[in-house]
Amino acid sequence: MALVLGAGGALLINRIVERVHDRLLEASTRAVADTVAVDRGRVTLDLPPAAFGMLENDARDNVYYSVTAPQGLVTGYDDLPVTPSPALGVTQFRYLDYRDRRVRIASEARRLPRIEGLVVVQVAETLDARHALAAQLLLALGALEISIIALTALLVPAAVRWGLRPLRRIEAAADARGAEADFTPLPIDQAPAEVRRLIGAFNALLLRLDAAVDGLRRFTADASHQLRTPVAVMRTNIGLLDRMITEPSEGRERIADLDASATRLQRLLEQLLALSRAENAVSAAPRSVDLVELSRQIAMDHAPRALAAGQDLDFVAQAPRLDGFCDPLLTTEIISNLLDNAIRYAGSGAMLTVRVTKEGEEIGISVSDDGPGVAPDRRQRLTERFYRAIDDDHVSGSGLGLSIAKQLAHAMNGRLEIRHGDVGLTAVLHLPCDGEP
Repeated sequence: MALVLGAGGALLINRIVERVHDRLLEASTRAVADTVAVDRGRVTLDLPPAAFGMLENDARDNVYYSVTAPQGLVTGYDDLPVTPSPALGVTQFRYLDYRDRRVRIASEARRLPRIEGLVVVQVAETLDARHALAAQLLLALGALEISIIALTALLVPAAVRWGLRPLRRIEAAADARGAEADFTPLPIDQAPAEVRRLIGAFNALLLRLDAAVDGLRRFTADASHQLRTPVAVMRTNIGLLDRMITEPSEGRERIADLDASATRLQRLLEQLLALSRAENAVSAAPRSVDLVELSRQIAMDHAPRALAAGQDLDFVAQAPRLDGFCDPLLTTEIISNLLDNAIRYAGSGAMLTVRVTKEGEEIGISVSDDGPGVAPDRRQRLTERFYRAIDDDHVSGSGLGLSIAKQLAHAMNGRLEIRHGDVGLTAVLHLPCDGEP
């Protein structure tokens, strides 16, 4: 665009400069031609001082002239070429090389009484003034063009940003829905007309996804809820059957295996229900909670299980009281899941630590162990549903604990962080401090 503007401007400037100087050259030629007369059969003229004065300029161009009658040169420069086919009463212009200089010649033919043929008057000038004026105008054009380019460079990004504001709002709304797993349709009223059909198609996709995900969640929740009662009855009957067999036998071992499987199934159903609640963000209103006391109580509740697994469980708090803004029921569920994972996978002889600290505007509740940890190639998938980092059939687990903890933390504007060291694993629940939801 700038190149086209520059080329067009240069062409226009050259034409304007040529036209302006041609007007002066034409006026000078006619001033000379008007003085041509016939005296006693001879062509005479009386050159006025102003005839060539109008061609004076700062560039000091050379001026040449000639008046030629049919009989030959009347006055002027005899080596100035005469126009080959002059037009009567019309000023003609042409360029030519004269005395090693490029000149512009204006010529005009007049018919005089008692003179056969035409008298041709020519005035020529060099081009220094024309070139100087064109250079000045081109310089001004260049400065103007640079100014326009600079101004455009400043204004175009701002104009583009201003024009893309509706799209940025739509982008922010889409990002928020992705972060929150929200399938609410995007606003379409304030969107540019060019993208409304695209947003409409995207909204239709969101509605289909919402229906599919909602159906899957309801199926999982309903199935888990419906299975809780049969599993509870099955465990009760297994207990009664175990009491009926008083002597050690192979049948009693089978009953013990059956009871362990039923226990795992019951735990899986409870976790599926917890995951369903987390995904639907079902929680009580967050409030101020003493996370030191809450975490201490949860650790005490899990201490017997840790002791039975041959593990030590320690509790450490940075201060006697640290208040966070959260739902105590969901927070209890998260910490319990983290402790349950640590007890299951750290192994006998491991040291478990529950630690509560204040980290900036957050309260961090960590559950760490010095067990075998997780292989580096499996760490990225720890919070995926039904993913188990340890392939050991002797260690029960559904692979839902960390996934549930992550979903519940998100429902409370918190986050779950997994840290890996040389040994063991540390899971940290970050919650906003009281007053910083």
